[in-house]
Amino acid sequence: MAYPTITSCSINVTSFFANTDEIILRLIQERFPQELERLKRAYSIPNPNATPPSTASPSQILFGSQFGEVNRTLVGLIALRWIYNDQYDTFRGTQPDPVALTRESFNWMRQVFKAGLNSEDDLTALITSIVVNDLGKDPQLAADYCSGTGEDISAQNHDLILLKAVEAGLVPSFDRLPENDKADIRRGMKLGAEFNFGQLAQAENVPVCLTALLEIRGHSRAFELRFMELLLDIAGASGHEDWTCAKRFLQSTLDTYRNVYDAAQAVISGSMGLRDAYDLVLVRRSQMLHEKGFRHLDIANAEDRALMRLLCMGGVANLSAAQLYDSVWVDLEVETKASLISDLNIDGSVDQPAILPTYAPALLRKGVDANGPGSTDEKRKRLRSLLRYLCRVLKLTGANIDGSVVVIERSLLTIVQDIVGSEDFWANPEILEAKEVPEGVVAQTSRNI
Repeated sequence: MAYPTITSCSINVTSFFANTDEIILRLIQERFPQELERLKRAYSIPNPNATPPSTASPSQILFGSQFGEVNRTLVGLIALRWIYNDQYDTFRGTQPDPVALTRESFNWMRQVFKAGLNSEDDLTALITSIVVNDLGKDPQLAADYCSGTGEDISAQNHDLILLKAVEAGLVPSFDRLPENDKADIRRGMKLGAEFNFGQLAQAENVPVCLTALLEIRGHSRAFELRFMELLLDIAGASGHEDWTCAKRFLQSTLDTYRNVYDAAQAVISGSMGLRDAYDLVLVRRSQMLHEKGFRHLDIANAEDRALMRLLCMGGVANLSAAQLYDSVWVDLEVETKASLISDLNIDGSVDQPAILPTYAPALLRKGVDANGPGSTDEKRKRLRSLLRYLCRVLKLTGANIDGSVVVIERSLLTIVQDIVGSEDFWANPEILEAKEVPEGVVAQTSRNI
């Protein structure tokens, strides 16, 4: 079969939304060959219990093999077509009825995209953002950057690695864009490197991380492009397991990111300070759980606020999971709980730097699986060990940092991949408590504020 080619800088809107998925995938392969090769090497966290669909995945269509991050990226891109073409049933797919994205929420999201895509340049900029978004997960990108500049950035988060690689000319698709699109996408990348929407949605970061939003004032297109990219990233988040729909984009997910959108807009507009905007996410998540029967949490209270952050990181969206966390929280030894309360309430400053535990949500969700198999007692034991470990991760002790540091990042990816998903951990959760805490890297300084 002969496929149409891309002959101009911009991607044709009519062609992109009218052609079949396979034709569009071939067009993307033609336009972004080097980027897709990098995504083949990018790391992802597999789900050994997932049952894949019988149809061919995007990466199988293009390369004849399964590549997790290729599938996640391309499902996000296909989801743009589902949204724009009003394919609600396809987008929702296999989502369970009680938690599925509602038609009303899908319509709200569709309006975001309709308002944000006013031209072929807008579409091209958004698609480029989608494709390059996770290139920083390719270890070779940091290696190539080091070869060219002599600077080792391999320990940085993948958003910062991408930003530096773009600035060094290592992402060819970016260099093909018009200058105004480059400027807006670069602003969005810089925002993403310093402020991660998902980390706020999961209360993984801290209030000072919202400082980056101040720099986006006056650049609404850059913010809207970044937010649309975020929604599509979520839509493709389970693309390595199920490429037929946006499986993980549940109603609770949309509610959470609408809260993040409102919080971000409040900072950008100046109507809220950083702490108040951050707490807006916690308050609304607390209200949602309270409506489902969970006890009221007062976010102005340090202990309740700390617990709410853990509930957000754990992705807790129903009463039984909330009660599981609450029961373990109540029974935690006094010293551990006091330490968690203190450290989970640090906003991040020169006087009191905060720890940002990246992949803490994956740690809790993979380690506990509150809605999955296993007895309540088994889940309680696993969660107790996870909280004890997280207590050590969040503690800033003996760190050799200069006087400008406000946030230190510790990545728990290796612990998630090698420990919490193992049979040994599930049989004996206490093995985690003997593991070392990952080294920290400076994520934000007062010079970034």
